[in-house]
Amino acid sequence: MFCYNFTMLLKKSCLLASMVLALSTSAFAQSDSDDEWVSADSAPAATSSGEAYDGSNDSEFANDEEYASAYARYKTQTTSRSEISKQRSEGFSQSVFLGARIQGGFNTFLGSNSKGWGAGWNAGAGLIIKISMFTKNFSLVPELTFNYRQYNYEKDMGVYTNKGKLNIMLFELPIMFRYTFEQYDLFAAAGLHLGLKLMGDTEFSSEANGGVVTGNVDKSTNTFVSTNMEVGLALEGGYMLTRNVHLNLRIVQSFTNLLNQGLTVEQSFTNSTLLTFYTNVGISFLF
Repeated sequence: MFCYNFTMLLKKSCLLASMVLALSTSAFAQSDSDDEWVSADSAPAATSSGEAYDGSNDSEFANDEEYASAYARYKTQTTSRSEISKQRSEGFSQSVFLGARIQGGFNTFLGSNSKGWGAGWNAGAGLIIKISMFTKNFSLVPELTFNYRQYNYEKDMGVYTNKGKLNIMLFELPIMFRYTFEQYDLFAAAGLHLGLKLMGDTEFSSEANGGVVTGNVDKSTNTFVSTNMEVGLALEGGYMLTRNVHLNLRIVQSFTNLLNQGLTVEQSFTNSTLLTFYTNVGISFLF
């Protein structure tokens, strides 16, 4: 009887010990980083938002080298793409400038049988583009300018004096190659100068030196005619008031005759070669 009671007591003790061990095991958890046991209440809570690794110390992957390395590569690639896009945008804006230019100056004719053509004047305005090439100091600067010119002629023939006037409106297309001396805020340029005639008219008269106008040659219009196109060389020097405002002095010498010999009937200009020479001062506004 005693043995039976002792056996039952032993079984009950083993069952009770098993239950206590099971309960204590569920109350503790072993950490991944070391072999120390921590309580369930003190274990870090899992993220429920499902957000990707953000690189901060609070991230659940902050101590994971694989995740940290992948995130660093992602940030580097994203920054590189953004920087490349920014540099492309800034590079284009710094290499191409658009703007406007206004100009005014004086002109005359050089060439054979051009004596008598004095100083006329010119004025115009148009568009300008500045494109950097090869280096930041070297640039291509084409323009499209509407220009008005007036030429004046007066020649003493002894008994009488011939007088004439030529008015012409044209598009000018100078294509300039410019070099900038940034340390001095100066620039110099040279290039091809084209002129395309839009319209023009002329006037011619002869006056006796006593002040009496000769009867048969009182006044005539369009007895000498200008050509539709001229080609020449342009030289230029300028000063940069600011990065976007430039002053310049331009000299243009044409190589082609502005007088259309085939349509000219005025005897005073027979076999004349009228090569335009003019200077003007301009101001450019670049954006």
